[in-house]
Amino acid sequence: MLEPEPNTEATVGAPVNSSQIYKKKKILIVSHGHPDLNAGGGEIASYNLHNSLNEKSEYISVFFARHRFGHLRHGGTPFAGNNRKSEILFYSTMPDWFRFSQPDKAAVWRDFRQALEIIKPDVVHFHHYIHLGLEMLREVKNFNPDIPIILTLHEYHAICNNLGQMIKPITNELCHESSSRDCSQCFPKHTAQDFMLREQFIKSHFNLVDTFIAPSAFLKQRYVQWGIQEDRIRVIENLLDDTHTTATKTDSNENIHHRMRFAFFGQINWFKGLDILLEAINMLPIDVLDRIQLDINGSGLENQPKPLRQKIQKYMDVHKNCVRLRGPYRSSELSSLMGQSDWMIVPSRWWENSPMVILEAKKHGVPILCSDIGGMAEKVEHGKTGRHFMAGRAGALAEQILWAVDNPEQHAVYAKSISESYQPDESYDAHIRLYGSLLDNNRENNIDISFQAA
Repeated sequence: MLEPEPNTEATVGAPVNSSQIYKKKKILIVSHGHPDLNAGGGEIASYNLHNSLNEKSEYISVFFARHRFGHLRHGGTPFAGNNRKSEILFYSTMPDWFRFSQPDKAAVWRDFRQALEIIKPDVVHFHHYIHLGLEMLREVKNFNPDIPIILTLHEYHAICNNLGQMIKPITNELCHESSSRDCSQCFPKHTAQDFMLREQFIKSHFNLVDTFIAPSAFLKQRYVQWGIQEDRIRVIENLLDDTHTTATKTDSNENIHHRMRFAFFGQINWFKGLDILLEAINMLPIDVLDRIQLDINGSGLENQPKPLRQKIQKYMDVHKNCVRLRGPYRSSELSSLMGQSDWMIVPSRWWENSPMVILEAKKHGVPILCSDIGGMAEKVEHGKTGRHFMAGRAGALAEQILWAVDNPEQHAVYAKSISESYQPDESYDAHIRLYGSLLDNNRENNIDISFQAA
């Protein structure tokens, strides 16, 4: 059971009671996972914001992170600690991936409510609702209708039933706009009426959100098109952990014969397009293959469907002299890995939002070759901080790799430009201004925030 402790900071499993004496306002950051347990982009972004707030702001942040590991549970309670102040682990599962509804209602009205009663946050900032349940948004308002709710949107789950990717599952075509009829054609086991009710259920909870954050203008536009009023969504980039030293470029022994070094970072799955990248490598002339090195930094290959695993493994075997699978990496290792990379390649098939690896590339001065769609095309300026290629086309990517190899003098120019484009203070300051404005205008203006007709 959560208990308040007599000190001025929230501690593991025991956040500060508001009756204790301090002046700082409290931000409760609710995340669908802790990066120590599941290092996805949304989890990392929410945790970076939490740490930044506690290190350099006028706010106290409490990090409330969901997990799914039974061995971390303690008898009779979903709460656990990790020996860090201001962090709470919360056991939760959510099998309903159609409506994102939490079937364990007691986890909401009893357990999450208990956390709210003890923390007594001034602002609740959700970084997702999957694995938790949309009902948690309503529980905040049931607890105190005056507490502002912020929801950072990380992908398109509310719009698209295909893992939030906005790719048609039958044809693998990019989806540009959702509708109940079209969605039911993608998922025939659900009727158009099912999808209409799904949308109404999700929007009924989204109506409780005071402000949405979209890390990219592209994602914002998709949600505006879906029905959220434009002025309810702020475009604010995610934050990185800037406590680690940025490594300088190195010509370590791992660089095979001082070749031009390309790197892939991230999860290995069909959406991320590693097979497209390897197919592009397979198209390169032999003399070019002798001049490049591709490092694959990521995990998940063993969990992919057999045809995809075999395709990726085949290309890696054929080109083992220039392609290496390095496997997973820790956040503390990322700076060193970036320092060993000349170009990053982001070959995703789906729209993406604001990939954390692109932010890392900006921070470390690594120019990017990326797909020409969605948040990738928005974050990488073609001809300045990187180069675009037609999404899903291995031949188009091969052409850009050839360009990079044939124009080595351009690397320094692109590297300088992408390094200059990294402006972390802008994102941090924008979050601080948003918290301040919501607290200052807390329910003073009775603004109609209902959904527009989509």
